[in-house]
Amino acid sequence: MWTRMLLISIAENLKDLDATQARLLENPKDIANIFRRFYGDVVANKIQQLLTEHLVIGKDLIVALKNKNDEKAANLNTKWYKNADEMADAFNSINPFYPKEEMRKMLYEHLRLTTDEVNRRLQGDYIGDINTFDKVQIEILKMSQFLVNGIVKQFQNLF
Repeated sequence: MWTRMLLISIAENLKDLDATQARLLENPKDIANIFRRFYGDVVANKIQQLLTEHLVIGKDLIVALKNKNDEKAANLNTKWYKNADEMADAFNSINPFYPKEEMRKMLYEHLRLTTDEVNRRLQGDYIGDINTFDKVQIEILKMSQFLVNGIVKQFQNLF
């Protein structure tokens, strides 16, 4: 939800941009703390770093797209997919139930849907924007369930 709110704040020049971005950037720490319980500080810190990079790149990409800076947007998009590859590698390295290609496919789908949502919003296609956000929500819930299932499978004795 906070990513959605950031997109709207940027696209519509809302005064809550700084506060919204600050709240969004709490998410990586919250997610990392879940993984910290099972994998320790080193892994959790890496997850937090990668998720923070994901969000910062995404924010910068929204701004570049809004400003019609195609070259910067293309560079950021490349960086965003590289970050997704690093996340797929990191998750795969900690849990055998996180196959690298399956992780990569999910992360790429997330980036594709988010980019579509951003573009629709910036084009003023609010119905398409909302419909795409619905798809993003469904997709992120599936990804969350996938991650939870991997932890449960790997640590069966704790559940």
